Amino acid sequence: MDIRPFDKKRDLRAVERIWYEVGWVENPAEASHVEEFLDAGNCIVGCLNDSAECAVVTVPGSICYLEQELPLCAVTGVTTSRIARKQGFARVMTALQLADAATQGAAVAALGMFDQGFYDQVGFGTGAYEHTIRFDPSTLLVDRKFRVPSRIHKDDWPQVHAAMVGRLKHHGACTLSPSKMMKAELSWGENCFGLGYYEGERLTHFFWSETKGENGPYTITHMAYRTVDELLELLALIKSHGDQISSVSMQEPPHVQLQMLLKQPFRNRRNTKRSTFENAHSSSAWFQIRILDLHACVEARHWHGPAFRFNLRLTDPAADFLPDDGWQGVGGDFTIAIGERSGVSEGFSEGLPLLETNVNTFTRLFFGIVRASQMAASDGLLIPPALIDDLEAAFCLPRMSTSWEF
Repeated sequence: MDIRPFDKKRDLRAVERIWYEVGWVENPAEASHVEEFLDAGNCIVGCLNDSAECAVVTVPGSICYLEQELPLCAVTGVTTSRIARKQGFARVMTALQLADAATQGAAVAALGMFDQGFYDQVGFGTGAYEHTIRFDPSTLLVDRKFRVPSRIHKDDWPQVHAAMVGRLKHHGACTLSPSKMMKAELSWGENCFGLGYYEGERLTHFFWSETKGENGPYTITHMAYRTVDELLELLALIKSHGDQISSVSMQEPPHVQLQMLLKQPFRNRRNTKRSTFENAHSSSAWFQIRILDLHACVEARHWHGPAFRFNLRLTDPAADFLPDDGWQGVGGDFTIAIGERSGVSEGFSEGLPLLETNVNTFTRLFFGIVRASQMAASDGLLIPPALIDDLEAAFCLPRMSTSWEF
């Protein structure tokens, strides 16, 4: 398998061709931003006949585990051409990128999946549900004044990136470090616009949206705010467009239950069913996540309840796709201590209950995506009865939300 680092002069046109073939770009205007996207990350390519036919891109960032930020590897692109399918490139190259990120200090990896199942092969577990709500903005129950906003343009990407980095964080919030990622993200999509507010030169809170036609819908793709009050100002601003725009679609902000701020949401769903401006509420887990550094992750859990310990036998399927002379994943036998100062030690300790699982499932438990008592049904994992109550209590966490799609 011929895998090597991406070389812009040698491989850019080939990667653009791959993106055309998988439907990520559809015209020269969109393809012109592929270079910016690749410049922002670390890309490797898999080749057939010396031509790049698969590309895997990662970027560094961070992810919030409760109040603590952990180093993140965001897998922002896994694309395979029409002639290189089923050759094993995507699995092997993703595993190699994970190994490189772990060596560089990343504790967690995350990606947006094309479907559930494929990335399980390299240790990813399905993330939490994200809520997407489409509503008539005039039905927002936000009764407050808002200031005249500033227009946000694509060329304002440095300020937009800074606002996303400085936004109010929450459990699971992801941040992508390279600012050029935002330049590429704002460049894609038709009829986009942004509105927001500044303090001096600093953009404090904003939303970025795609729109269609005279009456919408608006599709909000990015939103940032530092306080709940700034969020409410943005919602009031969105409401002000309700005299013309018939529907707005957005991911539910993690700091509010958006349905509570809508007038007669069920009536409006019934009355707009199957229309162009249908009101709707859907949930799906679009992302997957996995631990890259077991020690760093466990140490981030500061549990103020009764301390407990257990033995953990962990397997990591990514090891099947990695060379023997480097990072081999996070598999092994460990003793896990959960308390105000949690930690990991190598090997088992006598007399402790044993939990046997893979990194996919343990990551889901650790981030609070699935409760210990549910894991037998959803993950096929039987937990020792002596552990269930402790794990239920220690990992009963707020619903995680990335609030940054990638």
